[in-house]
Amino acid sequence: MELKDKIIVITGGSQGFGKSLAGALKKEGANIIISSHEKENLELSAKELYTDSFIADVTSTEDVEKLAEYVIQKYGKIDVWVNNAGIQIAPSLAEEVNIEKLHYLFDVNFFGYFYGCQVALTQMKKQNSGVILNINSTAGLDGKPGISAYSSSKFALKGLTESIRKEAKDLNIQVYEVFPGECKLIFIRKNILKT
Repeated sequence: MELKDKIIVITGGSQGFGKSLAGALKKEGANIIISSHEKENLELSAKELYTDSFIADVTSTEDVEKLAEYVIQKYGKIDVWVNNAGIQIAPSLAEEVNIEKLHYLFDVNFFGYFYGCQVALTQMKKQNSGVILNINSTAGLDGKPGISAYSSSKFALKGLTESIRKEAKDLNIQVYEVFPGECKLIFIRKNILKT
């Protein structure tokens, strides 16, 4: 995919991997919209990266819908939607996991992605094109002791991504997930956004 002038939404784009990805794609000439629920950090990152931004909490369906509406009204389309916002909780044995924190972990790491996929698919079906990129974790490939909560949320994300990929197989919509490790930005640029 030629990235120049493409409209790319990145949730969790104000820090960490999302911010790095936004900066790399901006250098390729894409129009980037970063999103976060932390207003001050989001504004600082948008100014630093020279990107557009929109405040949204991915655990809120209404916020995610408003993010998509903002992008569509301003740019007319969504070429790439990157679900990236995610959290971890302190490692612990399964029986010691705080249930309130467990629910919030799934709200961000699974439901936030689900809502993003829903709004992206709705728009991409209308425009008959698009890429959905779910940033996962190697914890979604192999369970490890002490991170049962986090790993479960990432396994759930893997199931979501594989399912919607099959739902969209006859459409001009590509659905990918990345299990970050070393050189993840290079991998994304060369292997996912190349067509």
